[in-house]
Amino acid sequence: MATVLRHPRPGLTWDWWAVDTEGFLVQFSGGPAPEYLLAQVNRVDAAAAWAEEHRPAWFNPDPQPLHAFSCDGELPTYTRNGVPDSPLRLSAAPAVITDVAAMVELKRAVGETWTIHLDDGWV
Repeated sequence: MATVLRHPRPGLTWDWWAVDTEGFLVQFSGGPAPEYLLAQVNRVDAAAAWAEEHRPAWFNPDPQPLHAFSCDGELPTYTRNGVPDSPLRLSAAPAVITDVAAMVELKRAVGETWTIHLDDGWV
């Protein structure tokens, strides 16, 4: 069964978190998210704002500890921003992030995949 994706605020950037099957923290930016996550949009926004304020190193391009993906439009296609040398495990993230990331469990490990197409579910 495919995961239905929707954008909470079309045209505006929105960051959300997930965890892959290996337990690594993954961040997605700028595109749609699983429909059920939209009911938690305030919690997700708060987690992203907290991370940007308290963990700015997570968002620096070199080195970045996050598996981070971005979407440049409304189509549900995310592209990897980089490959972390030492990716951050969900268990090492602060509670404000783990609480929302645990709501979205990817069906596979991120691995070396560079582009994730979400129109037919997680791959």
